[in-house]
Amino acid sequence: MLKQHRELSMSIRRTIENNEKAGIRPSKTYQSFVAAAGGHRELNFIEKDVRNYITREVRNVSEQEDAKEFGKYLLRMKEKNQNFFFELELEEDQSIKLAFWADARSRAAFEYFGDVISFDTTYNTNRYNLVCGSFVGANHHGQSTLLGCSLMKNKEIESFKWLFECWLRCMGGNAPKGFLTDQCASMKRALEACMPTTIYRWCIWHIMKKIPSKLNGYKGHADIEQEMSQVVWNSHRKDSFDRNWNDFLLNFGLVDNKWLSVCVWVYSVDLYEDHHIWVPIYLDHHFWAGMRNTQMSESIHSFFNKFITRNSSLIQFVKQYDNCLGSREQAERESDAADFHTFQDVYTHQKFREVQAQFRGKANCITRLTNSALGYSVYELGEQVSSSIFNKFVVTYDSVAAEVKCQCLLFESRGILCRHALSVLSFEQVSQVLPRYILERWSKKVKRRHTHIKSSHDEPLLEPRSKRFDQLVFRSQNICEFASESEELTAILHRAYDNVMAEMESLKAKRKWTSSLSHEDANLESVNELQSPPRIRTRGRPKNRLGSKLDKQIANATKKKKTKVLSEINLFDAASVVHSNSSQYQRHVMNYQFRVPGAGDNSLGV
Repeated sequence: MLKQHRELSMSIRRTIENNEKAGIRPSKTYQSFVAAAGGHRELNFIEKDVRNYITREVRNVSEQEDAKEFGKYLLRMKEKNQNFFFELELEEDQSIKLAFWADARSRAAFEYFGDVISFDTTYNTNRYNLVCGSFVGANHHGQSTLLGCSLMKNKEIESFKWLFECWLRCMGGNAPKGFLTDQCASMKRALEACMPTTIYRWCIWHIMKKIPSKLNGYKGHADIEQEMSQVVWNSHRKDSFDRNWNDFLLNFGLVDNKWLSVCVWVYSVDLYEDHHIWVPIYLDHHFWAGMRNTQMSESIHSFFNKFITRNSSLIQFVKQYDNCLGSREQAERESDAADFHTFQDVYTHQKFREVQAQFRGKANCITRLTNSALGYSVYELGEQVSSSIFNKFVVTYDSVAAEVKCQCLLFESRGILCRHALSVLSFEQVSQVLPRYILERWSKKVKRRHTHIKSSHDEPLLEPRSKRFDQLVFRSQNICEFASESEELTAILHRAYDNVMAEMESLKAKRKWTSSLSHEDANLESVNELQSPPRIRTRGRPKNRLGSKLDKQIANATKKKKTKVLSEINLFDAASVVHSNSSQYQRHVMNYQFRVPGAGDNSLGV
């Protein structure tokens, strides 16, 4: 337990570093060491040593070096793949104001999944209170896929304009068809300026979540909340929404309620006036890839929550962003592989399950023909939602064009046929739908270019000894696994270890670890291993000239001849100051083409 007897071996240190990158907590890391050793008493260190090592060595990034390391990370990623994109906006003191980056895989994935984007800025991730904004799309499995990341110092209109223009440049100037965000007036104005043709939508989940807090003071607030949700979700025509909303206010005596009748919300946004950007009936005739809220963005943020705190550095954040990219890539690869072992022919497995759910929902539908003329039929579908609730939908079918359309707009918004349309097709004895009702976006047969691109991942900058250690451990694992099959093989390996250890100790004693380095065999790795000689501290003023042996003999003889002591004379009437010259090591700087800032533009771009 004495501090001088406690130490962390290289194997322990490397395990701590890897576990920290994987987001494993220090307490869990220590418990794994205890389990492997067979108890606390078998370890020559304690949990505090593990925590101190993480704080001192792994997370020890000063605020002065943090931004520099962040910039170096971006340059390394650009060096590994020229399609990596980043831009920075700097303050006058060169501090980071805005940052955006996207790797090559994300840029390639935008070609297939950039039609609808979810963007959320409700998450702070670092010690500088920079806001994280993630551009997230939905892939062919309905999974979230990252299409860019940003850090922002504020949420002003100009900041959002800079970010959206930067993102459009990154994606080749192609704006998405739909853009889903949290409720923010400055973001809304920036989007209208940068992407005028894009359909803008507020996250309905954030809006409906505020209902309980706004209506909690009313008697029967639970009934009010339920009725309001019914009006929002089950108004299947635009005119019916306005009528149902007014009836709702009258029935519950809420006409004078400022929040409901005027609906003035935070950010000075009139919610009712902007109902066309959050009420489903005004938006679902556009394609949204199944997204009505920013849940996909928040699923990315929940990943960060496992590893990132408010005290995390920028370099810690980008490392975990790399991990998030890797996990999203792996999830897509696993789903792609699973699709080859399922029986469906066209859809991915996840989307096929959604189609199956619609077929099962047919059992709750009652189909009634209300009008038919010249091959054009109008049906009324009654769907039993619960024991006391029936919803009605109007479905039209054109037998000449083989076109079906439902009032619920599920196909228009999600890209799969609804149970109401399927009921009508069954009633019309249609055995096969047209290809336009099976979107290529949800197909497993499409070869997508981004699947051949690896997501960005920053390789650790290890010391040469750590690199050699990792290589030796990797090779020794295979040998140990083979030798553990029997006692005879294990004995052979033990003898080999003893012989190798004796040979290395003999070489170490012979060479005493001295070596030479010449221009013939020198390389960058060997130069990186060079260490400065130990510093020798001397007494008094250091002498710049050492002098020869003869000079020293003459000086000693002169000192012996001096017998008179000058006690009253101050020999040192002035202080001398020695200025030491230090040489600066000029690092090799990669030659990148930077965008020259224009007038008033203090930005750095690659």
